[in-house]
Amino acid sequence: MTTPNINRSPEQLADELKGLEHVDWPAVWAGPPNPGQGLDDWCALFGWRPTSAERVLTVRTATGQEIELTPVREAGWAPVGQLGWTSWELWARNTDQNDEVLRQAAETWAAYVAALRPVLGEPAFAGAWDDPAFPEPPHDRHWLVPREDRLEDTDPYRMAMWREDGPEGRITVLTIDVGPALDPGELRSAVINVNCYPPEAV
Repeated sequence: MTTPNINRSPEQLADELKGLEHVDWPAVWAGPPNPGQGLDDWCALFGWRPTSAERVLTVRTATGQEIELTPVREAGWAPVGQLGWTSWELWARNTDQNDEVLRQAAETWAAYVAALRPVLGEPAFAGAWDDPAFPEPPHDRHWLVPREDRLEDTDPYRMAMWREDGPEGRITVLTIDVGPALDPGELRSAVINVNCYPPEAV
């Protein structure tokens, strides 16, 4: 039996998303000031506390979750192009556990989707890597994986996406990421990530 390294419950994940319901998203996407009192004050607006300011800002929320704010450009703090965290992570200890890792990941992802429906509503898409309705990226630098890579690597293994329109909205994405296709003898890992993007990033 495999044990996840990171294992947030569906209820914890729902609470984390509820905690983002009243965030000033335009201010988040505009980005934080440089480290110092200004950054502390900016984080306090959202009920966050900065925990790391090296290259990428990491904050701790009121629920205890650490969130990473990734800027659009590596050299600067602003604007922010993505906000996210890992809710679940599992590694196989031997190749016999590779399929078990995928099974547990799929079950956990489904429980997460069910827990988020009362918070975020019905997802615009929820399905597997080979679903014919899987959203396709509009350009080659998009956060969605190109179709050819997704089908070759079965990655993301599952994805659910919620869209909120308007300047106060966001795109919330829940994925199982399994990485490139395995070579013989390699061990499987699976990570369930939550990422939020600006509404225009669809």
